[in-house]
Amino acid sequence: MRISIGCDHAGTALKKVLMERFGQNNAFINRGTDGTESVDYPDHAHQVAEDVASGDVVMGILICGSANGVAMTANKHPGVRAAIAWNVEVARLARAHNDANVLCIPARFVAVETAIEMVETFMLTEFEGGRHQNRVAKIMRTLYAVLLFGGSLTAGAQVPAYPYPDAARHFSQGVDSVDMRQHLEVLASDGFQGRETGKEGAKMAADYLASAFESQGLKPMSDGGYFQEVLMRSSQVLGGTARMADQTLTYMEEFIFYPGLTDLALENEGVVFAGYGIDDKNWDDYAGLDVKGKVVVILSGEPENEKGEGRLEGAWRDALDAKRSIAADYGARALVVVTDQFPKVRSRLKPWLESTGLRLERAAEPGDSEPAKIPTFFVDEKVAGAWWTSVGAKSWDKMLEDVRKKGILPRGEMKGLLWSSRVEKAGDLVRGVNVVGAVEGTDPVLSKEWVIITAHYDHVGVINGEIHNGADDDGSGTVTLLELAQAFAEAKRSGFGPRRSVMFLAVVGEEKGLLGSEWYTLNPLVPLGNTVANLNIDMIGRVDEAHASDERYVYLIGSDRISMDLHLINEQANSSFTSLALDYTFNAESDPNRYYYRSDHYNFAKNGIPVIFYFSGVHEDYHRPGDDVEKIRFGKMETIGRLVFHTAWQLVFQDERIRSNGTDE
Repeated sequence: MRISIGCDHAGTALKKVLMERFGQNNAFINRGTDGTESVDYPDHAHQVAEDVASGDVVMGILICGSANGVAMTANKHPGVRAAIAWNVEVARLARAHNDANVLCIPARFVAVETAIEMVETFMLTEFEGGRHQNRVAKIMRTLYAVLLFGGSLTAGAQVPAYPYPDAARHFSQGVDSVDMRQHLEVLASDGFQGRETGKEGAKMAADYLASAFESQGLKPMSDGGYFQEVLMRSSQVLGGTARMADQTLTYMEEFIFYPGLTDLALENEGVVFAGYGIDDKNWDDYAGLDVKGKVVVILSGEPENEKGEGRLEGAWRDALDAKRSIAADYGARALVVVTDQFPKVRSRLKPWLESTGLRLERAAEPGDSEPAKIPTFFVDEKVAGAWWTSVGAKSWDKMLEDVRKKGILPRGEMKGLLWSSRVEKAGDLVRGVNVVGAVEGTDPVLSKEWVIITAHYDHVGVINGEIHNGADDDGSGTVTLLELAQAFAEAKRSGFGPRRSVMFLAVVGEEKGLLGSEWYTLNPLVPLGNTVANLNIDMIGRVDEAHASDERYVYLIGSDRISMDLHLINEQANSSFTSLALDYTFNAESDPNRYYYRSDHYNFAKNGIPVIFYFSGVHEDYHRPGDDVEKIRFGKMETIGRLVFHTAWQLVFQDERIRSNGTDE
């Protein structure tokens, strides 16, 4: 873990002790002071806070006599949450409840032993999220209101008066659970064969949506009427080979790879062993390693203790997406995951590898590759037994025993080993469509600005002979989109046409890699610069384990990342009309699930367009044949749909366009 540490003249002795105590397994940036002559604490506190705010370090430690001065200084920096602690429990709560990222220690009031325990606890404690997430978000909301917009300390003051509230309440009733069910019983029926991109079921779904848009009186947006053609190239895996040094691995029997692999050939690439592939404040497998341009070998899962329990808090046991992104961020060429659960991994990936993958039909451009696209291979632990001597370990079992008993794991260059692999593929041109309709704005100037509401209508089709109907993923979002289109169209017919224009964009190919939304942002039907916001709806019809006892919630992702105005408008709409529990757990930048990058809003966000992703979480039927209509909670969908309606209503009627934070992804 990288830690920035600083102090004034009252903290030099304690700072030295802490760096010696924790320096073996962590990398410190020492921001001084190192002498006992009197200095001004802001000079050092500002440097530590800047390190934390920039993301260069995971946490900061500041020390002065009372800790008040360094805390006040650090908290002037956006993104910094500096907490003063004088005992271990306060340090724990600062992390667990307040998501503090800078620990401030009053050197004149705590013993050295207590300070050591406080730092250790601070490092090991995870933020609990949940009810605390909204409270922490309110801290940042107030800060942005003051720093960015010169606003008052009342968050609601940033939201203009809600336009025509009585009319909005009336027309929001058009987002109706009965109609949702009727639409979904068609789109998620067996006759649509799981709506797989490029297959007949997806074409049937597109025709159904276009017919609905036409009956609602929406305006077609392209020469193809309600269709925007999306050109894709199919990709069918024919087979593959892999070799570690002189050892040849058999495809499907001893190794398999992650779907979507595009780097088809690797030849005699250097190999580095990076433990479990985790970069965490409590366990950093990449510390001291240079993996740039190398093949990184990691173990699946997470380090365990002698009881077989995970040593780390958080979701590292199944956090493959996070591990892939970490390896990519460090510059790895490819990732090889050694697992003792190879048959289970194979059973999960084999259907996808035997199905047809898709990519957009266009020339590759700089910056196209996403971190999660790093080539990823899975190797059966049983055939990797000879690899571990290259890093000084006797065997797989001995490595895991040392992890359990001692909490240590050898890492480094796997001397004498080189990785080679080759994947054989075939492909054809595939034509799909986005389905697009609009309610044009009534204001001669503002109508040139657009709010785009999205949902993806494709799903995963038929796997092993079983139809995956995708009622929640994303039938729930698709039928909500239809209801929103109907509500805004009816409002315009009744004399309450939106001042700005609203586009209803049902995209194809989300399940194949966000293809339809990417195609749209590469070939926009209105200028991207005229797009005010994207509201994306994906899986809002079920509940996840964390909310099993109360369905009145929604996860919000991305709402504050590009525009705090958008975030506040959505919160105000919820307070006034829907009263849902707004859960920001998955909005955290450290979220190992990386949902911010995994639905169609991301293609708008990466173009600097403010977004909100409305989501209810995953469940036991995610991407399984059990995702059927009878399990959908239509009342929940209706309420979330009305929240989207009221948020969009504010966006299309208010005088001023929402403002940007000045940053984007």
